[in-house]
Amino acid sequence: MARLEARGDSAVLTVAGPHTAVGVRAGDSVCVNGVCLTVTGHTDEQMSFDIMAETLEWTCLDQLVAGDEVNLEPAMRADGRFGGHVVQGHVDGTAQLVRRADAEHWRVLRFGLAPELAQYVAMKGAVAVHGVSLTVSAVSGPVAEPWFEVSLIPTTLANTVLGSLATGDVVNIETDVLARYAQNLADFAQYRTRGDHR
Repeated sequence: MARLEARGDSAVLTVAGPHTAVGVRAGDSVCVNGVCLTVTGHTDEQMSFDIMAETLEWTCLDQLVAGDEVNLEPAMRADGRFGGHVVQGHVDGTAQLVRRADAEHWRVLRFGLAPELAQYVAMKGAVAVHGVSLTVSAVSGPVAEPWFEVSLIPTTLANTVLGSLATGDVVNIETDVLARYAQNLADFAQYRTRGDHR
């Protein structure tokens, strides 16, 4: 459960999460709905985080109200087993749930996506929705109002906040970091080819 306290152009977020809070120290990184935040205060039952204006602008953390449930994930240990996709907790923007379709044993969610982010989301690629690392099951391609879909198994629906999303809800999106680096390299290569550098 979360509580957000506005402080001018910043905020303090307090989250009750006993399973995650135990063993956490000030200065540790914890992802809250996919946003990597630094622990500034803690007990065995809850954690607090200072949130700056830029984080509030790029994410949907400012929409949290008292009692909202959030996804929590501590930073991965360097000496631990690595599974799943590469997720940094560096949110690229937000997306809105535009369609929800229930099947017998899973649910398909479709999210509208800003055109500037759509280039980084590919069929069978990785995307993090509210910090949950997922495989993209469908994409719209290059259209005026792009979208992507993810298909959620019962475990994901039961153990994350994605199971309670309703059409119109806004989520934090982190695209594949490898796609972002590839785009950055392509941009620099094009820049050098034009001879614009000095």
